[in-house]
Amino acid sequence: MARTSPSAPRVTGEAFEWLGEDLAHLVVPLQPAVFLERMRVWATQIERLLAREREAVQVELMSLCLWYSMLRQSVEILRDYQEDVMRALEWQEENNIQEGDLLPLHDSSLPSNDD
Repeated sequence: MARTSPSAPRVTGEAFEWLGEDLAHLVVPLQPAVFLERMRVWATQIERLLAREREAVQVELMSLCLWYSMLRQSVEILRDYQEDVMRALEWQEENNIQEGDLLPLHDSSLPSNDD
């Protein structure tokens, strides 16, 4: 069994628990050069992971911006439609037109274009 010196750094997985990775392989006493190399490799892996996460978040953000833009445009269209309906109702009221006064779209009493 290898003896460890009290001055060798000791790294535990608990210190990196927030990453959600099992870092039990780091729970051994390490010589400074080996420790630094392992930490460099680990940091590179974390950088790659964060880069993938950043790319995924950017795609999600672009998707959300597109949805927001479409919803905003839909709300504007509905607002315009509501204003048109309100103007039409006001016009009917101003001109004293009742619901039954309007001709149906397909009234048989109207002359047809086929004649």
